[in-house]
Amino acid sequence: MHMCGIFCTCSFSGPLPASTLWDTLTTYQASYNIFSGVFPCNLCHNAQILETLDISHNRIQGQIPNTITLLSGLKTLILGSNEFTGTLTENVYYLPGLKVLDISNNKFVGTIPTAIEYPFGLTTADFSNNTGFTGILPPQTGFLYNLQKVRITGTSMSCSGVITPYNVTTNASCNDPTRCTTPSLISGESHPGAVCSDEELLPCFLRFSNDSMPREDSSNMRCKFIMRKPPEQAKIDCAQRSGAYTLGNSAQYLPDIVKDSTEQSWIIHPSYYQYRGCTCLQGYSPVWDANGTIMKCVEAPAVDKRTVIMVSAISAVAGLALLAVLVLLAQLYLRTRPKWLRERIMQAKRRQGAPKCTKPGDKVRVSIVVTDVKDFSALTGQYHELMMKAMGAHNNILRKACHTHAGYVMDQEGDSWTVAFHEPQDAVAFSLQV
Repeated sequence: MHMCGIFCTCSFSGPLPASTLWDTLTTYQASYNIFSGVFPCNLCHNAQILETLDISHNRIQGQIPNTITLLSGLKTLILGSNEFTGTLTENVYYLPGLKVLDISNNKFVGTIPTAIEYPFGLTTADFSNNTGFTGILPPQTGFLYNLQKVRITGTSMSCSGVITPYNVTTNASCNDPTRCTTPSLISGESHPGAVCSDEELLPCFLRFSNDSMPREDSSNMRCKFIMRKPPEQAKIDCAQRSGAYTLGNSAQYLPDIVKDSTEQSWIIHPSYYQYRGCTCLQGYSPVWDANGTIMKCVEAPAVDKRTVIMVSAISAVAGLALLAVLVLLAQLYLRTRPKWLRERIMQAKRRQGAPKCTKPGDKVRVSIVVTDVKDFSALTGQYHELMMKAMGAHNNILRKACHTHAGYVMDQEGDSWTVAFHEPQDAVAFSLQV
């Protein structure tokens, strides 16, 4: 008989509960509470058949103990949105059955070790929002055949491997403060050695696609998708590179698979690959910094007012007849709402940002659209592989429609999107498009 410990969303506080009687515990869910203190080591000793451990959205501090490797049956490890610090023990990657790893929104430091290649069944890995993570994404990640989603955003990782903004020289499994170098901020100035070559921008088994899409954040830029290379090309490239970027003779063991953007999602922040292949949206111009490794998109200067005045004066001289013709043409264009005019209107709305009040007491008009795929859960259970591909296409269509109609994504959970618009007609146009 197996046990399940579920304490979700109950506002529990104090240390995480652990008992010596939990030798049959298979599921431990304690997310969305106010638990604090450190990770209980006795949980690793007394719940060794545990399969699911979810303690996300709490206030757990300290480091993950090396004894976590005793949880050899663990399949799901979700530690996100806590206050964990220090280096992530390398022993996490020696959990043979691990499928889901989420350590996002913590304060981990250090690098991702080459041991990431060992949990062959890993499908999801989220390292986002740990600013102390540095270095590169190891090429050994390419051995993970079952990977479906990798998220590396909000970190200090870079294709150059330069340790910035933290100077960390410890091994990822170091838990002894007497042997660990304390992370310290170093200069944010770039240097020529921090500029990546084209071959170093991505791990040797990945490539940029020919297609790009606007980013979902407020960066006002569009970047290319990241995909796996064809198997034979990946093996050649990973064998020929040097230093930390190569797999050497082991490259021949890369899996014979081709994963496209609908089967594998590589969410890597453009700062990792130094914004190569990214462009600014219409109405914005790129500004480069740090030896061409950091790009920002700023609003382009408005049209010179003197030009507008000159054109107006010339039009007035043409006489009432010409003016009448222009008025008629203007009315015709306004009635038909040509594509270029609507695009200019959408540009103006994008520059305004998300609908919001400028000061307390103001009122703002906003239209909200909530999307949902009918029978998504049932279809996913019955046709899992096809539905994963379909959801990739579904998300791409919605992202494009959001950009076209100046929509702002408020929330996204599974197949459901919540999108806000400045005007009702934009919400209707978005709905008709999708």
